[in-house]
Amino acid sequence: MDENGRLSLFYDKENVLGNVLQKTPFGFSLINEDFIFEFANEAWLKIVHKPEEQVLGKKIFDIFPETEEYLRSIFENVKNTREPFYAPEHNIKLERKGLIEDVFLNFVYQPIYNESGDLQYFATVVLEVTDLVTTKNKVKNDEERLRLATESSHTATWDLNLKTFEIIHSPYLSKIFGYEDGEQISHETMRNHLSEYDRINIVEKAFEEALKTGIYQYEARQTDKNGIEKWISTNGKIFFGELGEPNRMVGVMQDITQRKTSEILLQQSHHQLNTAMDASKLGRFDMDFETQQKYNFSPRFLAILGYDSGTEQISSKVFEKHIHKNFIKQRTEALKEAKKTGDLFYQTKIILRDGTEKWIEIYGRLLKPIDGCKAYISGTIRDITEHKNYEINIEESEKKYRFLADAMPQIVWIGENDGRLTYFNKATMDYSGKDYNEFLEGDGLLEIVHPDEKKENIRLWARSVRTKKAFFFEHRFRNKDNEYRWFLSRAFPELDDAGNVKKWIGTSTDIDDMKRQETQKNDFIKMANHELKTPVTTIKGYVQLLKKMRGDSEDKFLVNSLNTIENQVNKLNLLIGDLLDISRMEAGKLPLNKKEFSLLGLVTETIEDIKASEQSHEINFELKHPEDIEICADKDRITQVLNNLLTNAIKYSPSSKIVNVEMFVDGEFAVVSVEDFGIGMDHEELHKIFKRFYRVSGDDEETFPGFGIGLFIVKDILERHDGKIKVESKKDEGSKFCFFLPLEKNKKNTV
Repeated sequence: MDENGRLSLFYDKENVLGNVLQKTPFGFSLINEDFIFEFANEAWLKIVHKPEEQVLGKKIFDIFPETEEYLRSIFENVKNTREPFYAPEHNIKLERKGLIEDVFLNFVYQPIYNESGDLQYFATVVLEVTDLVTTKNKVKNDEERLRLATESSHTATWDLNLKTFEIIHSPYLSKIFGYEDGEQISHETMRNHLSEYDRINIVEKAFEEALKTGIYQYEARQTDKNGIEKWISTNGKIFFGELGEPNRMVGVMQDITQRKTSEILLQQSHHQLNTAMDASKLGRFDMDFETQQKYNFSPRFLAILGYDSGTEQISSKVFEKHIHKNFIKQRTEALKEAKKTGDLFYQTKIILRDGTEKWIEIYGRLLKPIDGCKAYISGTIRDITEHKNYEINIEESEKKYRFLADAMPQIVWIGENDGRLTYFNKATMDYSGKDYNEFLEGDGLLEIVHPDEKKENIRLWARSVRTKKAFFFEHRFRNKDNEYRWFLSRAFPELDDAGNVKKWIGTSTDIDDMKRQETQKNDFIKMANHELKTPVTTIKGYVQLLKKMRGDSEDKFLVNSLNTIENQVNKLNLLIGDLLDISRMEAGKLPLNKKEFSLLGLVTETIEDIKASEQSHEINFELKHPEDIEICADKDRITQVLNNLLTNAIKYSPSSKIVNVEMFVDGEFAVVSVEDFGIGMDHEELHKIFKRFYRVSGDDEETFPGFGIGLFIVKDILERHDGKIKVESKKDEGSKFCFFLPLEKNKKNTV
């Protein structure tokens, strides 16, 4: 081929290449080293929204001045490095139709050199990807919004490859399992946190069901990394391949611990409520407040009305048919009140289908309209027939009690648990001449108590109320004639099962005549004591004189007679002394001369004195303490106590000749015991033997002389020493008396 042919072929090829570049779908241009466009295809011109005559032969920075700063540095870099420059999804601002727009382009700047190695062109390849970038950004934004939405609602997302079981999840899912936010955990790790029971019986069964339906749902327990048990809820969907094989499962997961805990607590509350209602035999119902139609009847509700919940149903209006006609008005008033207060309460009588009458109690609470729901009453029904019958019986019993109390000649009064007197019988008004309300509104019985006893009356009553102990007090009451008479007031607490006082029941008995007789008796005892003392002393003096004169007489009868007379005179002296002591005790004038002494010495001396005068019995003594016991007391009175117990032990042991005496320390008390093996006593007599003038009963009582005042005196002496006496006894086996004297006070008195 000649030169002209080769040149023609070259231009033909160049034209073909130009046509190809002109029609390519991507933008292509050639810019010389002076930044002037020498070629731009149709796609390039379309991208920049420019006609060919505004581009070719023009400098790029004149056409796009807004890009000069950015593009000049790129051109220089390409020229210097001789390396192409790539700019994917490059954002530039272009003026299109008079507006500056953000345009995203994929750029390639390729340097083209001539055969001499000099830069000839910058070849630019441009592809607009604005729509693609916009779509990608939209997807990205949607994903971000989804992430924010799920995390703000405490929802995690996950994507599980069912072939490799690799899982992709949102950061919140890690937190659900106790890991750091964003820490990636595997599917196997998640499964290991599940409760074994729930994994086998819930999760795996849910997956088997999902393979059939495509829907994956479950609620299960898991223990997180920190050992905290949680409830999780999962909802997912399985995506299947063309052959129906499961490929992928996508879903969400939530921590529902709080909801499940609330549900469990609610279930427990319902169970407890139902248990409580069953235990209290309550029925339940709901009622439309406006129409009064009832619904949601519990089985107990039906049973109370006489229906079988298993086989019968009732209409919403059947309840009203059972209400007794005498209580319809009362029920209407209760409904009106419920509208004001929100609480429905009334008691009514109902009539069952078989004519049986019952008492019921209705209680309900009005629930206001919420979210478009109508107002309704939720209530309970209780069968109170037994309770009502009990109240009626109580009321009738109370009427009988008040009638009997008013018929009694004694003053009868009732007090509350705090000591306030709230009832007085008719005898109280008859005696005092006062009105009933005067007692209730005033100071009660204190209104008529003699001023000298009022302060002590208040003290003793307050002590009884505080200690729940019975109240006993002798005081004078003023009658309607303004005269005072002596009364013995006694009150006993009525206790409930817990030991708390429910009521105080009290009586006040007129003992004025008894007190006068008591005074006359005491005056007689004093007089008899005074009158007997002189002749007894005279007799004893003459007996002692005769014993000195005839004590050595060979007349045994005379000697024995004088000894007998002297013994009887001594006993008479002791009796006179006891009677005098009783008078002093009742007057509160029994003298006590306390001082320190050896209790051991007192016991041994008293035993020796008794042995000298009573050789009929053997008295054994045992000291059960490592040393002597010093006490501070009236020695003569304590001798009197021991002497009385020893003589009683001998007197009441005619068949047994042994008496045992022991002395020991028990806690803060010195104790002396006297034990005999004589006739003994019944349990009932043990509560009476310390009363004045009481003697042990029995068929052979006449063989045991005495007035029954010895133990009364013994008890009083010991109590004046802050001591006490105890007794144990069995009939025909003997008795054991122990008296106690405090050691702590003795120590204080000896300091």
